[in-house]
Amino acid sequence: MPITVTFSDAEQQKIEAIVIDKDKDAALRYCSDLLDKFRGHPGHACGPKSAEGSPGHG
Repeated sequence: MPITVTFSDAEQQKIEAIVIDKDKDAALRYCSDLLDKFRGHPGHACGPKSAEGSPGHG
């Protein structure tokens, strides 16, 4: 199943800086942060969970 990842302008600049500086430690930290983001959002294939309670109060 393909996954599309988008980056903000600030995130893109951070990635470019890591690549330009060839900073291996920063690259590993950034990859670790990305993996944490993916792991932190399991099961959202069908969209966000609906709010509980009556309509208009979520």
